[in-house]
Amino acid sequence: MTSQRKDYVFEPFKVTEVKCRGFDFPRPRSGHRIACDDVNLYCFGGYNPFLPLANIDLVNPTWTSARPLFKELWSFSIATRKWKLHKGYVNMPDELASNAMCINGRYLMIFGGTGAPFGNRCSNDVIVWRTGSKEAKLQILDVTGNRPPGQYGQSVLCHDGGFYAIGGTNGFAYNCDIFRLDLRTLVWEPIFVGTGQEGEPLGRYRHEIAQVGDNFYVIGGGTGDLAFELMEIPVFNLTTKSWTILSAKPDDSMTNTIAPLPRKCHSAVQIDSPNGVQVFVAGGSDGQAVFEDIWRLDIADLQWTLMKKTQLPHPLYFHSSTVTSSGCMYIFGGIEPKEDANCRNNILYKVWLCIPKLSEICWEALTSFHPNLDQVDRNTLLNTGVPLHFVNRLHPDWK
Repeated sequence: MTSQRKDYVFEPFKVTEVKCRGFDFPRPRSGHRIACDDVNLYCFGGYNPFLPLANIDLVNPTWTSARPLFKELWSFSIATRKWKLHKGYVNMPDELASNAMCINGRYLMIFGGTGAPFGNRCSNDVIVWRTGSKEAKLQILDVTGNRPPGQYGQSVLCHDGGFYAIGGTNGFAYNCDIFRLDLRTLVWEPIFVGTGQEGEPLGRYRHEIAQVGDNFYVIGGGTGDLAFELMEIPVFNLTTKSWTILSAKPDDSMTNTIAPLPRKCHSAVQIDSPNGVQVFVAGGSDGQAVFEDIWRLDIADLQWTLMKKTQLPHPLYFHSSTVTSSGCMYIFGGIEPKEDANCRNNILYKVWLCIPKLSEICWEALTSFHPNLDQVDRNTLLNTGVPLHFVNRLHPDWK
């Protein structure tokens, strides 16, 4: 008698499609953002002007043909592989394309964004949502100080008690300005505002940021017409409040030396490794070509390496990526170029960027063999010997 259960195989550095379970899924989109903790992946907003009418929930519309932006906040349980749409929206913005988003402890932090048509209206609100909340009651922070202008396509991060916004556009002008929101006082202040001096990076949007200590590394990005080099990396130092343009090294590990092509609308995540911080850049576009390659940048020596065994199944841009604390990257949505059109998708991919602890591999195998493990109560799982931090991924002990 042959078992129908598939064996579990741990496949590091290989991009695989996540086989999502259940009946609820986010619809195909681009311009959204995702972030994650080790329990859930979170997806906010997005855009799709070509959604088939058959896919629209007319009872509770979060998308209309007149305003093709998704007023949606989704969570995806990494352990059970199920999506959940959060309802009960309060303070949901209209600017839902090319927001910037990061996770800070228990809170999603969302900033900026634009509506349709792009650039006509841009946001400079900071919106937070406490993860674990059953409803999407978003909070707009009551901030003061010198707020950054409303724009979209910027990057954000949290560092040393501050929330930073870097770059962006209002649809006409592009900048690489840096603003900091003090998370204790909720006061904005400008850290750097460009004046066009020599040595300043060119303004851009849809770039990515890596943060190592007090240094911000700007990876790519572009304007409506241009895509910027990945071989020249602007670095901003928070102590000196100054920019340095550094030259990266191409990949010379093969017969022919190669380097990543200029790009925007890509995604990037960073992980800690024994060799220091590594940044992984996936996909993107130079305005003409769309890429499926994935590159690793070792920050210590600014060495680019093409991940030859790690590439996207299809060229992709305007997607979004995030990474767990153990080094598993997730990539969701985006635009795939087709022969006769551009097609948005709602596919979730994953790839292990490192070899994690054996316990993480065992946990992934366990949830693969027993996908309904969330139906087992906490005490039974604990008494069976499942470690508490894994039980909390199935039954979060939100406080």
